Amino acid sequence: MTEINDSKRYAMVSSRCGSDDVSRDAWADWDTGTQQWVLRCAFDYAHCHKCDGETSITQVELARASF
Repeated sequence: MTEINDSKRYAMVSSRCGSDDVSRDAWADWDTGTQQWVLRCAFDYAHCHKCDGETSITQVELARASF
């Protein structure tokens, strides 16, 4: 088995305030075989729980010391 060594890590943050306490609207489907919810589709709408409102999500690379 080949192990993937991706040393980059990211956080998804609110473009309004920089908080990583964000959510996206999505559809999830129940997979009877695995007995788990499986993400089908993530939509554009994003919500920041710190701002308590709509936001856009920005991907930021974490510094190596963060992980």
